Amino acid sequence: MKRRLLTLLITTAAALVPASAGMAQPGRTAPSFEGWTVDCGNTGVCFASSFTRSQSVWVDVRIVRDWQAEAQPLVRLTTNTELPQDGTLQFEVDGGVIEALPIEQLREMQTAVTPPAGFRPLGGEGFWYPTGPATVTLLEAMRSGRELTIQLPSVGDADPVAVPVPLQGLKASLLWLDNRQDRTGTVAAIISKGDEPAKDAPHAVPVVSADQLPPEVAAVWSANRLCSEIDPTIFASLNAVRVPLEDTSSLYIIPCGAPTAINSPYVAVLSGKDGAARQVHVARMSEKGPIASDLIYNARWIPADQQLISYFKGSGVGECGLWNRWSWNGTGLVLLEEATRKTCDGTPPDLSNWSNTWPTKNASN
Repeated sequence: MKRRLLTLLITTAAALVPASAGMAQPGRTAPSFEGWTVDCGNTGVCFASSFTRSQSVWVDVRIVRDWQAEAQPLVRLTTNTELPQDGTLQFEVDGGVIEALPIEQLREMQTAVTPPAGFRPLGGEGFWYPTGPATVTLLEAMRSGRELTIQLPSVGDADPVAVPVPLQGLKASLLWLDNRQDRTGTVAAIISKGDEPAKDAPHAVPVVSADQLPPEVAAVWSANRLCSEIDPTIFASLNAVRVPLEDTSSLYIIPCGAPTAINSPYVAVLSGKDGAARQVHVARMSEKGPIASDLIYNARWIPADQQLISYFKGSGVGECGLWNRWSWNGTGLVLLEEATRKTCDGTPPDLSNWSNTWPTKNASN
């Protein structure tokens, strides 16, 4: 037992990679371009979104694209205002009408759209824009325009509401999506098209039920001293994934125990090409040096970089806690960064200003 523990601690200490303090710190905050925010989910589905408020009404316009080679961009509109049973949603770019959609028909067509696995809609009333040529036409107009205006119909005696959505950052956001999904230069790119054939983007496969786990992985998962049974409905909502690796093995990022109101614990399990499975421990820093840990909190897998993020929130706001970023190196998860903030004061969270506990200030490049 002592020998095994010593080996684990040595492995943990080795799984630390100093990084230059002047380098960018990915994974802490989502990139943004003049009002448009971009990000990707655990499976590799990516989106560009703009959240715009007009008095008490807000509108979220979201361009979503899954990882499959044949996946086309989808447009989703969400608003907090009540929409009538009838009436029309009108989309204009620089004053020109692109589409006027009867709300009743829009509601009826929603079942025909299959949302990407891992996509989590915002609260409020949301609609998928008509797919195919209609989406292509809207995106082309938005790319070349300055402002998208969404005309929301009135309810009762209220006046109709026009919500302007600036488009200055849209092209850069869509270019980010192309690059992140490795589509730049292919026929499937939104912005930077080329002659290369379409291909799958970096991705992971969603695991929506513990029943999908291979027996060897399920055995490691259930034997973990910190894991407990999870309600199947809750499991399905926690974005567990299977990461296909180059040597035909797989890395599973799966929930471990019921989540609290602010934190969901996960574990990483490696399933080798021979079918054998083992838990992958991660390194964290303590006052006396690196330690091995079982758990990853609020796990985010970044397929394009093969990196894993943990974000333990010390409060419901998330302005304090512990943040880690690891990289998969073929056999384990290497600690690239760790940051913490101990002051829980209710301020808006800004992880870019958290104090680094790894790399340390005197770490060499």
